[in-house]
Formats: sequence, structure tokens, C-alpha cells
Amino acid sequence: MGIKRRKPTVIILFIALIVLILLVLSLTNKKAGLPENWIFTVGGYAVTEEEFQFYVKEQRSITTDYFFKTYGAQVDEGFWTRQYGENHETPSEYAKKSAMSALLKTKQEQLIADERGVAPYKSFDELKSDMEDENVKRTKMDDSGGTYYGLPQFDLYQYMQYLSGARWPDLVETQLKKTKMSESELQVEYASKSAEYVRIADELTATLAIAGQAKEEKVLNRLDISKEDTESLKFWESLAAASVGETVIGKYMGEDVIATLITKPEISKLKLEEVKDSILYGWAESDLRALIANTNKLKIVYNANQFSELVVN
Repeated sequence: MGIKRRKPTVIILFIALIVLILLVLSLTNKKAGLPENWIFTVGGYAVTEEEFQFYVKEQRSITTDYFFKTYGAQVDEGFWTRQYGENHETPSEYAKKSAMSALLKTKQEQLIADERGVAPYKSFDELKSDMEDENVKRTKMDDSGGTYYGLPQFDLYQYMQYLSGARWPDLVETQLKKTKMSESELQVEYASKSAEYVRIADELTATLAIAGQAKEEKVLNRLDISKEDTESLKFWESLAAASVGETVIGKYMGEDVIATLITKPEISKLKLEEVKDSILYGWAESDLRALIANTNKLKIVYNANQFSELVVN
């Protein structure tokens, strides 16, 4: 029999299939490469005992407060494993359950951000390393007179909150593309919050006097006040909230003043078209929070009995 030669097209397709399989395996192995100290996985990503204990630590005071208020329990040597009430609750299991709930919400947000291309998923060790790098960077910026936003130094909880806050606007933007509202739903939402959809004018009229001087009628414009001048802004807002004829004492433009309101800032109702984007953003944000809170579909795989045998003490 003669040797049959495979057609070039078949060979190319076969090679492409092999490459695709290797690519899939490499992506799968990225999640499958679990550390030795993992106690369970969420969506294929490992959670170590150290990471879980981080969440337990955040729940300890909540747990002790719950058992004190519910059962009058005091924290003593046997507190964490003692059973309380008809349901035989133990503080250890309560803390574990609360910690798991908090951890899953964080994981859900991280996984959604990764899936939507907002921020790549990072392990607990990677987050700790990133936090240390960020703290070093901020120390150097302090020394050189640089500018940054937030705290000069983070602990891990603060850093994770910082990351969540930084990616939240982008996450909401991705949710806007998924959130749909009909015209009737917009109308109902607009009508239900019509009292909130108003525009307050920036001018009011008052008789104003620096302490010890005669009063003079003046128009006070909020836009004339610098954003950094918080005292003057607070004074203007207090005056705007007052009733006509009411007197307000405070600090305005660096002076101690006394003012009596003559006319309040005009209030006008905003039209639906003017607040439509705000309504949609609010709905998208609400949908996103609900999505993050609904962790029931997250796949959790436990490493033997390591999690069930874990005791908080």
C-alpha cells in the first residue's frame, strides 16, 4: 500500500487545535496551581488560612457583641467554643460564617472586575505585596513633597477598601451597559423622587454685618466662595436653610458676621431629561451591589476537612 499524505489544510487545523488545547490548559493551570496551605477555593482561586483569618479578625468584635447582646455572654477562656441558646450557636462558627460572607462578597467584586476588564484578579499575597509597594511609594512622595490621594500609609483592610473605591466607578460604568430601564420605569422612578430632583439657586439676600457694625443688605452668591473656605460655605448653607427673618451667626469671608435672611435661594424642579443619567447610574449601582451580594452561584471547593476543623479562638 502506498503512503497517504495528509492535506496541508488538515495538518494546519490539527496544529491549531493542539495550540488551543495547550492555551486552555495553561489558563486552567493558572487557577489549578494551588498553594500547599489552601483551605478552599472560590471560582478556582485559592483561599489560604492566613487570608481567611484576615476576614475572621474583622468579625471578632461583631461576634462578641452579638453573643453579649443575645445571650449576655462574656468573653472568657471557653467563650469561642461554648454553645449558646436553643440553636446551640457557637461564637467560633458564627465568626466563620460572617467571615465567609464578607470574603465571598469581596471575591465576587474582584471576579466581576477581572471578568469585565476593570482590574485583574490578585491573590492575597499579591495584594499584600502591592500594599507594601504603595506604602513605600507614599513614604518617598512625602519625603519629596509629592502629591497623592488617601492615607499616607495603609494597613491591609484600608488598602483593600482603597482598591475597591478606586475601581467602583469603572465597575458601575460596565453595569450601565447591562442595566435597562423602560420609559415607564424612568417615569415612575422620577415621580417617586421628584422632591430630590430640584435645583437650588446660588444666590440669597440677607442683611449682613461684621460684628460691631451696622447691618447692610447684601446678595450672597455661593459661587463667590472658594471650595477651600469651608467656614464660609457652611455659613452660606446654614443661612440658605434658615427661614426668612431668621438670624444666623457665623464666619464669612474670614470675618465674624451676623446675618438675617431676607430671601431664600430659588428652588426649581429639574426635568426628567436633566436627571435621566443620574437615575440610570443609580439603578446600575443598585444592580451591581445586588450582583455582588448574591454569592450563591460562586463555586466553592474545600480542601478535605481543613475548613470545617478550623476553630476561632
